[in-house]
Amino acid sequence: MTRARRWSGLLLLLSASAAFAQSASLRVSAEGSVARSGSAVYPSDARLSTVALAAHVDLDAYLLGAAWLRPELERDQLRLRAGVVYELGAIRRAAMASGDDAMADAGAAFQRWFAGLPVTGRRTGVTLDPSRLEVTPAEDWPVHDGDRLFYPRRPTNVRVVGAVEKPCRLPQVATRDARRYLADCPRSPAADPDAIYVVQPDGMVFRQNVALWNRDAARVLAPGAWIYVPFAEKAIAGATDGRFNRDVAGFLATQLLDEGAR
Repeated sequence: MTRARRWSGLLLLLSASAAFAQSASLRVSAEGSVARSGSAVYPSDARLSTVALAAHVDLDAYLLGAAWLRPELERDQLRLRAGVVYELGAIRRAAMASGDDAMADAGAAFQRWFAGLPVTGRRTGVTLDPSRLEVTPAEDWPVHDGDRLFYPRRPTNVRVVGAVEKPCRLPQVATRDARRYLADCPRSPAADPDAIYVVQPDGMVFRQNVALWNRDAARVLAPGAWIYVPFAEKAIAGATDGRFNRDVAGFLATQLLDEGAR
C-alpha cells in the first residue's frame, strides 16, 4: 500500500470518527437564573444533572418552579390546548342556546385568554435541583437533543383563573389555604361551587373540594402556584367530554413562571 493510500484511509477514518461523534452528541440549552446560559453540546449519554451542573444554577434560583422543556411533548400539548379551546366554544354555544348568559360570557372570556397561552413542551413531575440529581440516579433522566432547562427566580404571587369575575394575581401568603384566595378573586356564576384545582409551580395538580359538605383539608400554595376555578360540571356536561376541567388544569401545569410579575 502506498503512502498516499495510507494517508487517504487515515483521513477517511478520522472523518468518519468525527461524523460519528457529531451524530452522537446533543445540543441542550439552560436559561434563566444560571451563570452559563445558552445552548451547549453534550455527550449522547448526558442527563439532567450534566446540564444543570454545567449551567451553574444561581443560588437564588427558584428550584420548585424549574422546568424541563422537551420539543417532543409540544405536539400533544398543542392538541390539548386546541381541544380545550374547542370545548369552550361548545360551552359558550350551549349556554347561549339555553339562555345562560353568565356561562356564555365566562366561557367566551376564558376561551380568549386560554387560546393565548404558549405551548412549552414542559415535562412535569421532575426535579431539577442539581444537588438532588447528583445523589438520586432514579430522578436523573437522560436529556435529548433540543431540550431546554429553565430556572426562574422566586415569584411572590399566585394566580387565580377560570370561572372568576376576572383573572387575579394575588400576593402569596405562607400559611393561607388555597380556597381563602377566592375571597380576593370572586368566582363567577359559571363556577363549580364544590371544588377548585391547585397547580403547584412544579406542575403537580390537585383537586381540592371546598364546599361545606365535602371540604378537604387545607392546602397551602407555594409561590408561583395557580388556582383554577372550574366551570360548573353539571352545567357543561352536555358540551364537554367530562375531562374538560382536568384538561385545563393539566395544561396550566405546563406553563412557565412569569418572572416579570413578582
